[in-house]
Amino acid sequence: MSAVTTVSPAPRSTDARRVRARAVLSWILLGFGLILIASWVCDAPGIASSSTWGSALRLTVPIAVVAIGALYSERAGVINVGLEGMMIGGTWGAGLFGWFGGPWLALVGGVLGGLVLGLLMAVLCLELGLNQLVVGVAINVLAAALARFLSDIVFSGIDGGSVARSPRIDGNVPRVSLPFLSGGFGTPDPLRDLEAGGIPVVSQLAGIVGGLTRDVSVAAIIGLALIPLTALVLWRTRFGLRMRAAGEEPAALQALGGHVHRTRYLAVLVGSGMAGFAGGYLVLISQGYVENQVAGRGFIGLATLIFGNWMPGGVFAGSALFGFSDAVGLGRPETFTAMLFVLGAVFLVLAALRVRRGLGVRAAVPSLVLGVVLLVAALFIPLPSALASAAPYLVTLAVLVVAGTRMRPPRALGQFFPRRNSSR
Repeated sequence: MSAVTTVSPAPRSTDARRVRARAVLSWILLGFGLILIASWVCDAPGIASSSTWGSALRLTVPIAVVAIGALYSERAGVINVGLEGMMIGGTWGAGLFGWFGGPWLALVGGVLGGLVLGLLMAVLCLELGLNQLVVGVAINVLAAALARFLSDIVFSGIDGGSVARSPRIDGNVPRVSLPFLSGGFGTPDPLRDLEAGGIPVVSQLAGIVGGLTRDVSVAAIIGLALIPLTALVLWRTRFGLRMRAAGEEPAALQALGGHVHRTRYLAVLVGSGMAGFAGGYLVLISQGYVENQVAGRGFIGLATLIFGNWMPGGVFAGSALFGFSDAVGLGRPETFTAMLFVLGAVFLVLAALRVRRGLGVRAAVPSLVLGVVLLVAALFIPLPSALASAAPYLVTLAVLVVAGTRMRPPRALGQFFPRRNSSR
């Protein structure tokens, strides 16, 4: 008898990673191509400038960090609508600690400010079983009022302080650049020269890469590092497994010897600490606490979490989109118009992909309609310059309309699990 040699197929996980990597690369190339077209069609060179992309990176970090914080609590089954309030608590704590100890202590104060409100939410929701949505809204209102009240007590009458702001924080967190590309560690900065050279395609690419790699705050690097770290924790550790089980099947976690309450407590506290860190990062940008400096970023972070389908990679993609739109809102009006052009084209591509994948025409209608509307607005309608300041909120609404039909939240999200059911 002849021997039969069997060849085992490649692991499915490896194939899935390759498919995912190709998809990410395809979207990056599509985005770059659309940026090139938009800069020419809308006469908006600023959409590919290093200043725009540097601002986009700085503004992406707080949204990404607060969304990753929400990912922890919601993966464990606790709805966290109080992100805005936790960020406000983080900004006030950062302003207080930074006034005394400088920028690094400001970040510590931000984390502590978020933890205080996170502990309050955990007690009210996990121990008393109050409605998580109501508690989250209450925390948002309480944090804003408490910050103003404490500022009146602590900061008023002090040089540089008032009821609406803290004294200025002295010093800055170090900034780094990529060596031999962006001038880091005293090396040459060829990307700046290429951007100024005006060579088509090369100049735009140099502007984008230079903005993302030049003068990047170490605090921003720490914040962005939390994204792959979260993916590692969620899918490669026992704590991550228990946390996901607490959000999907808490009764099964208890039956296998896990502690649902303890897991949810830790998840809420980790998430609130990250929201406080995001608030502290905003304080570093302003070099002090300023009332209303959060400006709805906690709500945008929650929208990013939903858009990202409760996955770290999706959260980062959504945060980058909203951070970029925020940066565009600070630039010239034609840059905002170019962003609408790019977003409209992306929505049309999404509509075509949904039809091609057999999801039906109905699934493609929201993307198609919004894509056409945005392209028409960008090409034929003169938009008021004041509209650019609302760019992140408009993008949030548009993205949720398009992506909302495909979301899959954790199965036990928002469900109260009484402590008496716990076996420990």
